[in-house]
Amino acid sequence: MSNTLSDITVKLNTETPSTPVNMGNLALFVKGDKQNVEGFNSYEDLQKVYGSNDLVKQVANGYFSQDDHGNKLFVITYTDVATAATAYYGEGWEFATVLPIKGVVVAPPQIHEDGENDHKETVTVDTTNDLADAVALSNFIDSKKERFAVVGLPAITENVDKIADTKKAFGNSPRTIFFVSGANQAEAEYGIGGLVGAVGNETVGSVTWKFRKIGGVKPVDLTVTQIQKLHESNAFTYVTKAGLDQTSEGKTLSGEFIDALHGDDWVKASLETELQRLLSNSSKITFDAAGIAQIDATVTAVLTTATNNGIISVNPETNAGEFTVTTTSRAQSSEEDIAQRNYTGLKFSYTRSGAIHTVKVNGQINI
Repeated sequence: MSNTLSDITVKLNTETPSTPVNMGNLALFVKGDKQNVEGFNSYEDLQKVYGSNDLVKQVANGYFSQDDHGNKLFVITYTDVATAATAYYGEGWEFATVLPIKGVVVAPPQIHEDGENDHKETVTVDTTNDLADAVALSNFIDSKKERFAVVGLPAITENVDKIADTKKAFGNSPRTIFFVSGANQAEAEYGIGGLVGAVGNETVGSVTWKFRKIGGVKPVDLTVTQIQKLHESNAFTYVTKAGLDQTSEGKTLSGEFIDALHGDDWVKASLETELQRLLSNSSKITFDAAGIAQIDATVTAVLTTATNNGIISVNPETNAGEFTVTTTSRAQSSEEDIAQRNYTGLKFSYTRSGAIHTVKVNGQINI
């Protein structure tokens, strides 16, 4: 993908009128004295390094507790978010969040009237000072037109009432996710890790981010009106429907569906990977019909896989993916491109498959 050593440039232009790449890895941005990145493959490994950081542990616990989590969780220490994100863009993360670090208060376990101890710690965090950094990460990711920033908010009345104002700081970001869960910031951070761990690494295109179950996350204690208010700002939460615990929606702040954008990211990353592999593993790709056909076949194979995974719509008449791949011949290429060995004649387009999120049924009763 971008900011990595590559000979391939893939540009996606999205028109909205009417797994060779791991796409579920999460990065935690934590403010510190210097820039650094560390990758962890398990919660136990992370605990050895960040055992005293409650919020890092909460996100990591939520992430690694899910059955199908990504293969790595990154902790990126930053002095400036955009600078660190640029420096470590090639590490392989798809989702990222800024962790609040100021005003952490750890309360003792709550003692009930019957003398029982619930053995739970409540962590309260003042996130005000970190909002600017979260916005900076959001803006950075928006500028790249790929990957996702995730913001975790506790599901309390104050946050619901202020959700529209909180969103204003981020604008209608097409790449920022607001997930509202838990009774405090620690539980909200667990929710972030759980959300990405449960859904992010599923076969891209095969799942929507609505209706998903997250291990360890409790349904929120909000009214239907409050949940609708979150949805009006394109935030979503965790609820119970028909007796099943599940995410209430699956959109970014702009109203785009996460799975659609995630699918676009998969196509882009997969094309870059497979075309680079073609160039690197071939003795020579000739600048003629034979070489151009190899490039065409590689792109077609990726888009066919995207169709099989559910990213691209299937034509009901042909049962083939609704995508096109076009190439120009050597004769149609400029002399400069031929001299520089730069092929620019391939174009493709596809139709997203979409998903059904609501159903309206019209019935009739005959007497």
